[in-house]
Amino acid sequence: MEDVVLGPRPRREADRLLAQIERAESMIVAVKAGARAEGYVLGMETVGALRAGDAERLYIIFETALESRLKSLAST
Repeated sequence: MEDVVLGPRPRREADRLLAQIERAESMIVAVKAGARAEGYVLGMETVGALRAGDAERLYIIFETALESRLKSLAST
C-alpha cells in the first residue's frame, strides 16, 4: 500500500480496514470487512480525495486481501 498517496489519517484508516480483512474470523466477517473497505475507497474517490490510479490500486489491494482471506478460511 506504500505506493498509494494518502495523508496520515486516511492511511491509518486504510491500514485498519486492511487489517480487519486479514484477521476476519469467518467468511461473513471477511466479506463485510471487504465491503467496508470498498465503500471507503468509493467515498474517498467520490469526494476527490484520491487520484484515479490510487483508487484503483486500493480497490485491488483490498480485493486481493479479501480473496486471500476467503481462501484461507475455506481451507480450515
